[in-house]
Amino acid sequence: MFEKGGWDFLRCGGCGLVSISPLPTLEEIERHHDESYSDGGYATFAAAATVRTAIASSRLDTIEPIAPDGPWLDVGCSTGAFVAEVAARGLDVEGLEISTVAVEHARARGFTVHQGAVEDFVPNRDYAVITAFDVVEHLRDPVDFIRRIQSWLRPGAILAVTVPNMDSFAARAMGRSWFYYAPPDHLHYFSPKTAERLFRSLALEDVSIRPAYKPLTLGYAAEQLAHFTPPLAPLARGLSRILPARLTDYPWPMPLGEIFVTARRASTDEASAHG
Repeated sequence: MFEKGGWDFLRCGGCGLVSISPLPTLEEIERHHDESYSDGGYATFAAAATVRTAIASSRLDTIEPIAPDGPWLDVGCSTGAFVAEVAARGLDVEGLEISTVAVEHARARGFTVHQGAVEDFVPNRDYAVITAFDVVEHLRDPVDFIRRIQSWLRPGAILAVTVPNMDSFAARAMGRSWFYYAPPDHLHYFSPKTAERLFRSLALEDVSIRPAYKPLTLGYAAEQLAHFTPPLAPLARGLSRILPARLTDYPWPMPLGEIFVTARRASTDEASAHG
């Protein structure tokens, strides 16, 4: 498709999934994420409490009405913003995170967070809900990732993820300048079609795909644009300067070009019927 930041963006002629080439190694990914949490792009996000809380609350509002009773697991939980929101509503929740720096922050807040990769994690119970927000696009093998975490779901449980949508208006309008085209942070790029294909290929049911909106303050948006899409940063900064604080500090739902995917693991009876 194109080149950006030293990586080629390639589209699969079979399924349509777009990936960067060459893919970084697992060791390179782990090192990059730790560096990002320490002094890179994720450090800004981890420090933006208002934004993190607003995003977590919005996502929880989407999932909670369809969630069965039982424990939750947030995979790729970062410093624990979503874990905190779930716990605040009286639900049993824990997290899983690969970054040592992020895990230390989450544990310091009193949350149960496991440190390590999905490939190495062995849960001691099944979950009623597993979430993985802003995670799948970072992984070398999205298929193996979804296969692994859905095996930790109890029958009838819910899996929820968000991924960048390369068919979104934002992606089409901005082209290669789209902020989610961000190698080596993001390795794979989905569309609603490829996301649905992934979930259905693993026998997950009731697949629902909808646009996802992230509540962001204008100040935070300006910082992120400066990092990922510098030409657009002056616009956000200009708005932050001329608008009153009650507007610049308010987390506005922004259509950045993501999709929210939920699916359900078949119940025991349904699985037997399909078998």
